[in-house]
This record gives sequence, structure tokens and C-alpha cells, in this order.
Amino acid sequence: MNDAEKLRQLREQAASLLSSPPTAIGSDDSGLVEVQLDSGGRVVAVEVHREWMRRLGPDALGRAVVAAAADAITRRATAFASPVPSFEAPPAPRPVAAPPPPRDPERRGAELLGLMSTLDKALAEIDTLTERLEALATREIAGGSASGRVTVTMTGAQLVTVELDGRWLRQEPTGRQVADEIESACRQAYSSLARQTEAAEAQSPHVAEVRALTRDPQEFVRRLGLG
Repeated sequence: MNDAEKLRQLREQAASLLSSPPTAIGSDDSGLVEVQLDSGGRVVAVEVHREWMRRLGPDALGRAVVAAAADAITRRATAFASPVPSFEAPPAPRPVAAPPPPRDPERRGAELLGLMSTLDKALAEIDTLTERLEALATREIAGGSASGRVTVTMTGAQLVTVELDGRWLRQEPTGRQVADEIESACRQAYSSLARQTEAAEAQSPHVAEVRALTRDPQEFVRRLGLG
């Protein structure tokens, strides 16, 4: 591998780490339960190994899942805190943009005033929105599997409790069957959280409008009257 290829690889690795926190897999002390988190810290996969009944039993299984999720959180935080390789990328050539067409000064002024008004209203909304989202992040949200065999509670994205139907567990379902039920319950809880978050953000429409503008720099520059 030559120097140029090494530099490109380092750049890609750094961009990947900076774009989002890494995913992680954690396990309980027995090693029989594993939980995978996505880049947002949400449970996306559960693995329950075949000897769970003999070595854990029905009473300890729920606690083992929570412990595995907590271990994944720790591993994810450690991975995200790892230093990113440093490098100096060569300066990229700057494209020469075509000059914008002339604009009507009156219309340009009206658009700028409209943008300033939107920003003022967004600032007025931001404190209330922050309070709503912070309250939501600390509220326990429950989710259940479609069969009703598993119920989970979440605080934000973090798994807090897992309750499993003891009668069903004593029938010794496979580890995959147990994992499927847990994943189903987690998805239901996250869907509920997403709906509540969407409802909270819908009460701050001007914040949403500003966020949309920041995701479209060209439109933002145009609204500023600079493009």
C-alpha cells in the first residue's frame, strides 16, 4: 500500500468515526447473552445462546439482557473516546462557482427579513423544546412484543428492564425465539419514543424550519441574500 492509499484509508476511517458513534456489542457475565447497539445507542439485535436455561434459568435471563446492554453502552463509549488517527490532507481544489444571476433588491430584502423573523421565532421556541426533549429522555417508556411474552422499559434509548413470561420460558424456547421476542419489544418501545419525540418537535415548527435550512446550505445562503 503506497502513501496515497494509506492517507485515503485514514481519511475514510476518521470520517466514519466522526460522522457517528460506533456500534457495539456487549455481553453479560456468563457470556450467554449478547446485545448489539446501533450508532444511536438503540438495541438492534439480541443473541441468547443455547445453554441459557441450564446456566441462567428463567429468573435471571431478563437481568442478563439488561447487563449485556449496559456492557455494550460501556464498550461503545470507550470506542468513541478512542483517539482518531491524525493526518494532514492535501488541500482540495476549490471549484469556481458561476456568478449568481442579479436579484431584485426589494425581493432580496423581503427574504432576508423573513429569515430573520424565522430565526427569532426559533430562538423563542428553543428553550421550551429543550425542556420537552430532556423530559422525554428521562421518562420510562414501555414496549411489548407482539405475542405479549416480553415487556421492556426504556429510558431514552437505554434498556432498563426486561420482563419475560415465566410460564413460556419454562417451556424452554430456543435462544433465537427468546431473542426475537426481546427485539420485538424493543422495536415497539423505540417506535413509541419516536412518536413522542415527533410530537414534541412538531410544537416548535420554526426550529424545524431552521434545522431544514442548515441541512441545505445552498438554500440557507440564498435566504441570506448571498446567493
